[in-house]
Amino acid sequence: MKTLKSIANIRTGYTFREKVEEITVGGNAYVVQIKDVRKIHEGCTSFNLPVESLPQINWTGKDKAFVYDESVLLPARGGYFKASYLVPTESASMPVVVSSQFLILTPTKHILAEFLCWILNQPAMQRALIESSQGTSMPMLRAETLKQLKIAVPSLKTQQQIIELNRLWEHEQHVTQALLKNRENMLRGVFQQLLKETN
Repeated sequence: MKTLKSIANIRTGYTFREKVEEITVGGNAYVVQIKDVRKIHEGCTSFNLPVESLPQINWTGKDKAFVYDESVLLPARGGYFKASYLVPTESASMPVVVSSQFLILTPTKHILAEFLCWILNQPAMQRALIESSQGTSMPMLRAETLKQLKIAVPSLKTQQQIIELNRLWEHEQHVTQALLKNRENMLRGVFQQLLKETN
């Protein structure tokens, strides 16, 4: 078991002084906010966060606020503590700015980012995160508390095996959901046809 601070650097996201103005096209940076992450995750079997799926903004701040791929983003408030893996992509040519609603975890050489995301989303770790949060009306995770969280870290080979198995599992779930959706649409058509025949 290793403490999280021994396997990852942890910092908070950028504090926007005003409401974030998202734009459809023409921005110069991507932005990560909890509402957008939850929307992307809804109905999805994966907690991967493709950069190009994020909203854009016109960024006028400093470069030090940028977050790079291979990072893990953990919501820090609101009771929703599902981690996201910022997926590397060749098509995304703009930097990413993460709001202060998140804690940003940058893994060291001892742990793979995708594995860190996976293990943080396991039921036992989610319970630990909930128990570590403070506040009743607005539960919050603090960086200092998170740093003391203990995580089982297997060898890099085992981490990679777990990642590959999880990818297969996520793909199977995606295919199954697509098949069920197609079946539902087909049956709706049959139901409508049967109702027409009874009139």
